[in-house]
Amino acid sequence: MIKRKAYNYSTMMKTAYLWLPVFTVVLFICFYFEKLRFFLFLTVGAATYGLILNQMKKKSIQIIFSENSITITIDKYTILLSDIENYHICLPLNELFMLRIKTKDKNLITYIGKEFKEEVEIFFKSTSIPESKTSYDTFLKYSHLILPFVGLFICLIVDIIYEKIK
Repeated sequence: MIKRKAYNYSTMMKTAYLWLPVFTVVLFICFYFEKLRFFLFLTVGAATYGLILNQMKKKSIQIIFSENSITITIDKYTILLSDIENYHICLPLNELFMLRIKTKDKNLITYIGKEFKEEVEIFFKSTSIPESKTSYDTFLKYSHLILPFVGLFICLIVDIIYEKIK
């Protein structure tokens, strides 16, 4: 039995997008410091992004890989290994790897600490569940990068509107 702390993908994305207004305001304020603009983007923007990541880490769940009972339990959802069609593992973040499990009903996506990646790969290889990469996995791998770009895009639109009004 392997018991680890994990993070639900949808919960992390919802939390990130709830913090988007704060991130956008911080970036927007950085726009108005002419000489220090790029320095502030890097420091204040990165600090705010780090704060968002720390808030997301507080929303951890439990994931249990059980070979004996032939199940995987993600938070309160139990999956029989026979229901799993395929899985995919990738490293989108420095500290966490992403595990996507496709069942007959839905896709379950979690982030787990990268130090446990090898254990999870061994678990899936021992159960003979096929690994399959889809185009959706590529989107999932880079989806966490959408947040800062959306924040910058909103700042750009607000700046254009501000300049037209001014």
